[in-house]
Amino acid sequence: MNKILKYSLFGLGGIVLVLVIIVAIFAATFNPNDYKPMIVQLVKDKKQRTLNIEGDIKLAFWPKLGADLGKISLSEHNSDKEFAAVDGLKVSVALIPLLKKELVVDAVYVDGARANIVRYQDGSTNFDDLLSEDKDEPSQEINFDISSINVSNSAVSFHDEAAGSSYAVKQFNLKTGRVALATPFDLASDFEVSASAPKVDAKVKLQGNFMADVENKHFAAQKLDAVVKGNIADVQDADIRLTGDVDARPENMEFLVNGLKLAFSGQLADAKLVADFAAPKLVVRQDEVSGDKAELAFSQEKTGDSIKAQLVLADIKGSPRELQSSGINGEFSLKQTDRSVESKFSSPFKGNLQDLVFELPKLAGKIDIKDKALPKGAAQGEFAFKLLADIKQEKVDSDFSLNVEDTKLKGDVAVAGFAKPDVRFNLSGDKLDLNKLLGNGSAKPAQKTASKPQANEAAPDLSALKDLLLQGNVNIGSIVYEKFHLAGLKLGIKADGKALTVSPFNVKLDETTINGKFGISRFERPIYHFDVDIDKLDADRYITDSEAKPTKPAPASKPQEDATIDLSALRQLNADGELRIGALKVANVKSTNVRIKLKADSGVAELAPFSASLYEGSMNGALTVDARSTPNIAIKQEMKNIAIGPLLTDAINNDMLHGKGNLNLDLTTSGDTVNALKKGLNGKAALNLKDGAVKGIDIAGTLRGAKDKLNALKGTTSVAGDKSKQTDFSEMSASFNIKNGVAHNDDLDMKAPLFRIAGNGSVDIANETLDYLAKPTVVASLKGQGGADLQQLNGLTVPIKLTGTFNKPAYAIDFAGLATAIAKNKLLEGAGGAKGEAVKNLLDGNREDAVKSLLNKQSDKSKDDAANSETPTSKPEDKVKQKLQNLFGR
Repeated sequence: MNKILKYSLFGLGGIVLVLVIIVAIFAATFNPNDYKPMIVQLVKDKKQRTLNIEGDIKLAFWPKLGADLGKISLSEHNSDKEFAAVDGLKVSVALIPLLKKELVVDAVYVDGARANIVRYQDGSTNFDDLLSEDKDEPSQEINFDISSINVSNSAVSFHDEAAGSSYAVKQFNLKTGRVALATPFDLASDFEVSASAPKVDAKVKLQGNFMADVENKHFAAQKLDAVVKGNIADVQDADIRLTGDVDARPENMEFLVNGLKLAFSGQLADAKLVADFAAPKLVVRQDEVSGDKAELAFSQEKTGDSIKAQLVLADIKGSPRELQSSGINGEFSLKQTDRSVESKFSSPFKGNLQDLVFELPKLAGKIDIKDKALPKGAAQGEFAFKLLADIKQEKVDSDFSLNVEDTKLKGDVAVAGFAKPDVRFNLSGDKLDLNKLLGNGSAKPAQKTASKPQANEAAPDLSALKDLLLQGNVNIGSIVYEKFHLAGLKLGIKADGKALTVSPFNVKLDETTINGKFGISRFERPIYHFDVDIDKLDADRYITDSEAKPTKPAPASKPQEDATIDLSALRQLNADGELRIGALKVANVKSTNVRIKLKADSGVAELAPFSASLYEGSMNGALTVDARSTPNIAIKQEMKNIAIGPLLTDAINNDMLHGKGNLNLDLTTSGDTVNALKKGLNGKAALNLKDGAVKGIDIAGTLRGAKDKLNALKGTTSVAGDKSKQTDFSEMSASFNIKNGVAHNDDLDMKAPLFRIAGNGSVDIANETLDYLAKPTVVASLKGQGGADLQQLNGLTVPIKLTGTFNKPAYAIDFAGLATAIAKNKLLEGAGGAKGEAVKNLLDGNREDAVKSLLNKQSDKSKDDAANSETPTSKPEDKVKQKLQNLFGR
């Protein structure tokens, strides 16, 4: 027997020796790099991806199976674009334990690993083809034991095309101790993380001792130390730290927490935020619950303002089915320059951890407000709150009340479902006096801080409303805030995951009654809907003094800065709605039957129709604003039977023009400042008025006194406009071609009983200056109308030059030219026939024609007289001279 055993062992040893020799020979002669082309082609044929192996492959077979790889990359499916790659990978596995389905691995080294993951619009990913197609293949559990894992300079990115979001982890480093199932292991890692929605750019450090027993659902973290620093959503310079020990067996409802602390700080806009949570000890076992006091503190510091809040959960005791606490206590304080608010509250607390039911049966608190703007300098009140939450059933019910001075509110809120909450609520009250709660804002006007519009600022994303079901009502008798008084506020609010609607929306603002409805749809890029009726509205009543009163003009040496037009909000506005106002006053302009229909889409807003009745007439037209880049504005407006005088008086406090008629506008402009918009005006305008007057100049009166001034005034004299004088007309029409902010007119036609006025010139809208030549022609005598008899002016055209600015116009009459015209008329009246024709030609500068007119008629008679006369023959020039002397009586 011993010999058999002895020979058997020799035989077995010989077989093993042969195998070792075979393996040694194979390892010595086998070169895996010879098979790289075959492997690359196999991947290409099977997966339609390109495998690139740059470095040499080094293999080991005994006593451990190992591989040392160089740079390897794998392309996207049917593309040369990189899907995944690694700069270096080294791993070795013990061979004998594999036979026992045990994976014993030496240190794993990974350097420069990276992967680009994409989820497409249809939900598929860019690695679906790499997954196993055999879904029924049973998986076998393998016990693993890794001595250590070392990962350096690695990265992974994920782009979700359906959600339009991107996430990335880069500069990923990881070091661990021994890693095995159900065995604690040390871990240290650091990396950078970024995301697009919400926007995240932060650095993370994590270390501690961890254990994950998946089979028994037992998880633990000891000496946990996690730090996150960076920008998270709207919080800049965020610093989040988590430390402590946690041991959890969720299925058995067992939790052990020791020294858990969470600290947060960051900058939100211009406010400094700080929050701290501390849970020194919490023990939850099957038959026992105990814990020390847990605290949550929050503070916000802003220039001149501070907010502090503290919540304390006293010691917990009992069992998982019935736990209770001495209570929850809290404090809140708000401190501002002239205002402070302090509140304290408390409530019993009880719960059931097994059924996950928690209750605050009676939370009660008091409010103390101190503010010099309050009627009594202070206000006190109280509030109450009840809450019952069933976590397993995903239900929350609550009700609340608030009593502060005259303000009395009450309401209730019920929530069903947490993944997609269905919220039902009611809020009612007789009166809400915000002046007594918040202070009167008029006592301390808030200073507006100018901010530059953000380029390419993203539209608000309300996608969270997709997961919200909401239905409720708001009924408040009256609301007072500053100088505003609202009465009968009634709102019906509903959200169904597709749209949010407010219908009805009824309220009375002072003397204005508003009825309508509002809505929001397409939450990721919201579209706002509205349909509103207003009986009457005095908008000027709600414009502050600084907005109503124009600023004083700067000295001439320091011109006012050109005001910037900020229409960036239109780029994110998508709206569709209609507004109807029975009577409207805005900027002192009064109108009735106002109808405005708005359609706005991604930077282009159109108001059409834009109609109203105003100043005995009507207007109808459209306004289009394109704010996608430099603002472009187009307006088409027809005004019919408008009383232009009252309109100008109310709109610009200037009554320079009176009359009733039509005004048509077809204009475009472009620019990002007020002056640029003025200078960019192009288009056409037409004016047609009847029975009106031009203020500032009395042309008839000027002509009445012209005769008396002819001897005193020489040349052209400029006269300032006088608003007490006016030029009446029966009809006036004019059209304007507007180019680059300058309106040019060539067809002025003004008719009056005494004269007709033509004209041409330009109006510089951008610089508010006039350069116009009016040409009144007298058509009747002024005798018997209070002036001198100027029959001599009948038929004459008197040029009047209009200059100056819109605020200070001036006109100039050429009195010397007027005297010449009168003299010309007199000469023509005194000389008839050939004499009159000669004088006219001479005054017009045609000397040759004048001589011919005088000589041709008498040429034959001159010949006969020359034959019979004894006197010497006169020269032609002397005859003309004699004729002129006779004509002028000299």
